[in-house]
Amino acid sequence: MSFLVAVVAVLAVLTVLNLLLSSAIIRLLNEQRRPATPALPAVGTEIGSFEVTDAAGEPVTDRELDDALVAFLSPTCGPCQRIAGQLTEPTVAFVLDGGDRDKAVEYAAGLGPSVRVAFVGDRSPVSAAFDAGDVTPTLIRVRDRRIAAAGHDLDAVRPQHAR
Repeated sequence: MSFLVAVVAVLAVLTVLNLLLSSAIIRLLNEQRRPATPALPAVGTEIGSFEVTDAAGEPVTDRELDDALVAFLSPTCGPCQRIAGQLTEPTVAFVLDGGDRDKAVEYAAGLGPSVRVAFVGDRSPVSAAFDAGDVTPTLIRVRDRRIAAAGHDLDAVRPQHAR
């Protein structure tokens, strides 16, 4: 009888260990499936040269971005919808149209009067100039034609005194 009790006790311990190891493996696999945080342009990088036309038909160039907030937004991006209502300071927004200009124009109408909008396509020269890729939202604080801060939300690029 004591032999059977010992066998059941050993099996119970092995079962518990098996459950603990299995849950650890499942947790590890779930962590590996999470998408990595999209890369941001490096702080201190000088922005490249570009020239595009804004929604009003005026040119937007890298030379006029000495002290500016720049936003890369998309009408199909969920977090971009939230950011649209929060842009209260003068901002240059490059709206990725994704091939649907009507939807991009509708989205841009909600950006507010302090936002200057230019529509750009995927993999545009503007994204390359900032090394921003096509990940939206990407917000970049520019000072002296260099990237002073970059992030995926406004808190990451607010001036130090405003935080």
